[in-house]
Amino acid sequence: MENRLGLATCFYPDSTPERWRTAAEAGFCDAEIDTLGRLGVEEICAMSEKIYQDLKAGGLAPTSFHLPFNNSWDISAEDDAVREKALTGLCALLQWMGSHNIPIAVLHPSYEPISDESRPARLRHAAASIKMLGEEGKKLGIRIAVEDLPRSCLGNCADELLFLTDYGRHAGICFDVNHLLKESHKEFVEKVGPYIITTHLSDYDRLDEKHWLPGDGCIDWKQLKALLDAAGYQGRYLFELGENASPLLGRAFTPKELAERFEGLLK
Repeated sequence: MENRLGLATCFYPDSTPERWRTAAEAGFCDAEIDTLGRLGVEEICAMSEKIYQDLKAGGLAPTSFHLPFNNSWDISAEDDAVREKALTGLCALLQWMGSHNIPIAVLHPSYEPISDESRPARLRHAAASIKMLGEEGKKLGIRIAVEDLPRSCLGNCADELLFLTDYGRHAGICFDVNHLLKESHKEFVEKVGPYIITTHLSDYDRLDEKHWLPGDGCIDWKQLKALLDAAGYQGRYLFELGENASPLLGRAFTPKELAERFEGLLK
């Protein structure tokens, strides 16, 4: 398989070098550092530093960082003070990323719920925020990857992501394959494929996000890979799920089992 395999650190919330070593031994190369939105900048940096060192010691390269998200981190907030505070905090986290040479920052364009009435204004706020963060990231050698989101969140379809990123000019896209509820994977990739710079892989039932083990849901993984190949995607296959995220297995699974399951689905 030509695409590198990656794993988000939510797989092992209790991070240790030994746990990440099992992922490296299973063929995973990259890792994405997850964060907690309830924490402040200093706490996030301290926790991320510990995870970063664990990953390096375990043989994984920390090549992306999931910026925090909740109401207080919402870059689309209608309250100017809330939005500006969020942007100040996110810029500080980009500085931490830059000092650790982490090249991709995954960003949620909003929190939720978002009403139909407020959506146009929220989209404008988010687009302006993404442009600013993209410019800040560029100074540090970081690319922003705006994630597609489910339900009423901003970025719940290809057209909104094209608006938010200005067709890839201000940011790339993180394709979370278990978030699409309004359109098919084919429709989505055919529109935004050239701007996808990273992925979040897991399975679901198309009714809501589930973050299941691939093969436990309804995604056609061979078709999905063919779509990404046709779009020229050469980035990572990064999985965002926990070790217990299998309703069919009903037990925890290992990074090796995850890699073997995924490779089997592509045959």
